[in-house]
Amino acid sequence: MSAPGLVRRLRALGRASLVLVGATLPFEMTAPLARLGPLQISSVEVFLYLALAVWGLSLLAAWLGGDRDPRAWWRRAPEAHRAVLVWTLVLVASAVGAPALRGTAMKFALRSLGGILLYAAAADLLRDPSAAGRVAKALVAGALAAALLMVAEGRIGHATALLRPFHAQTFEVFGLVRASGPFQYPNIAAMYLEAVLPVAFALGLPPLAAESPAGGTGRGWTLGISCVIVALLGGILATASRAGIGSAVVCLFAMGLFLARTRATRGAALAAFAALGLLGLCSQVSSSALTLRLRFWKDADWYRSSISPVAGPAGTMPARLPPGGEASVTFELQNRGALTWPHLPPASVALSYHWLDAATGDVAVFDGKRSVLPYDVPPGGGATVGATVRAPDRPGRYLLWWDLVHEHATWFSERGNPGLREPVEVRGLAAAAGPARTVAASDGGGQFVPSDVIPRRALWRAAVAAWREHPLLGLGPDNFRHLSGRYLAATDIDDRLHANNLVLETLASLGTAGLLALAWLVVALARATRRAAAQPATRRLALGFGVGLGAYLVHGTLDYFFEFTPTYALWWLLGGMVVALGRPPAEAAA
Repeated sequence: MSAPGLVRRLRALGRASLVLVGATLPFEMTAPLARLGPLQISSVEVFLYLALAVWGLSLLAAWLGGDRDPRAWWRRAPEAHRAVLVWTLVLVASAVGAPALRGTAMKFALRSLGGILLYAAAADLLRDPSAAGRVAKALVAGALAAALLMVAEGRIGHATALLRPFHAQTFEVFGLVRASGPFQYPNIAAMYLEAVLPVAFALGLPPLAAESPAGGTGRGWTLGISCVIVALLGGILATASRAGIGSAVVCLFAMGLFLARTRATRGAALAAFAALGLLGLCSQVSSSALTLRLRFWKDADWYRSSISPVAGPAGTMPARLPPGGEASVTFELQNRGALTWPHLPPASVALSYHWLDAATGDVAVFDGKRSVLPYDVPPGGGATVGATVRAPDRPGRYLLWWDLVHEHATWFSERGNPGLREPVEVRGLAAAAGPARTVAASDGGGQFVPSDVIPRRALWRAAVAAWREHPLLGLGPDNFRHLSGRYLAATDIDDRLHANNLVLETLASLGTAGLLALAWLVVALARATRRAAAQPATRRLALGFGVGLGAYLVHGTLDYFFEFTPTYALWWLLGGMVVALGRPPAEAAA
């Protein structure tokens, strides 16, 4: 076989591999399939690395066949390629210069290179809109299967059991199952579906030119895509992710506004607004628990309570404690809110506390021991709870702030509940140390800080504090979740914890250099989207890919997604495809 023929076959195989990647992205099992040195290879990464290997062979065959002018390639490279290269250099430099956990940072950087290479492969192999359209259909097919599993989760026993290899626990809030389907967490599932939703919508748009290969054109195709969109919306609702639902609203609204600009696409704009209305209607009628969760402006009504010491010595907190000393106090709790307080995990309500410095108001100990309720407490009900409090290890004057916590949801004080504060002086000899004890996240005791109960504002302040200590290159890629305890005054932080904000996570992990690189990358991808949307033959796909990328930025104000293979790979795949479509026609045909 001639060298050009071999290159063509390898590139065709590479495009087929990208279709396979698109279809399998949602289905990453928690247990790795293999190990490669320090790296664990997941079920999704097997297909990703296979596609990259085939693409790499095509590049090698082209190089051996005489295409050996990298300078000419670099001169033709779009702006986004340069932005991605700068992002890669910052990522590696931050890992090499990490002030701690350098090996962990390097491991994350190496995993991230897989997504970056996926971008490069997509930008190279999918210059033909029909090839990009096939990958788009594969993405939608995989997301549809995931969404159907999410809708079935918690409702069909076999579906719930089938999903155990993908996430170790079932998530719930207010007694409502938060579906995560084949993803690790509900918010990850919502992020993935809301980024694929615009792609599905774009595939269902009527042709904008005589030769537009993005999808079908008949009524059957339009009806099928409409059913797919409804299923994706159902999957997003099943996650009960407020940020996910809000991002889907923004995406649909943005598509509607864009399509309403021209007469030919105003019917499609009405369809986008209809989908938006359907999402809003379903969110209100699907279940009372979901409706309650989505009414975030009524948080204070959900978590109203009173905490009162019982009369007599049992309800009297000592005025002084030794460092590390403990005391027992009994309280009467009253539920004055709209929610029943469950006493059993995983989403239990418990009595806990914070220690504040009396002089400055700074938090000395954020997460206190849990004191469990004796039974479920309905609205209007009450319970008597005996609580144990442990003093800080450092002497000083403190305010002890008694507070209730809804595990995996919020502290009551974060929803406007005042709790109960009383002054305590910590002085004298340290209390004798008891036996060491490891505390599980659902155990309700000790100093373990579950990721779900740290308020976002505390995380954001911690991320800014980390950036101030390491302003240029940050703590190192993915190191904030391992090192955040020092900025949160906690001794045993859940290492799943992120800054819950894309910008602040980037600042904390990659510093100012990382934020500037991210900003350039976003601008370059936006320009590539605009170029692709200017061409009638690629306008539909460009709209879907561009809005899908925008979903990351909207949801990224409240979450972070570049640790998880399905979501970071989807970001880079969408970016590569929109860059491929945005190249000049002459270059795209090369």
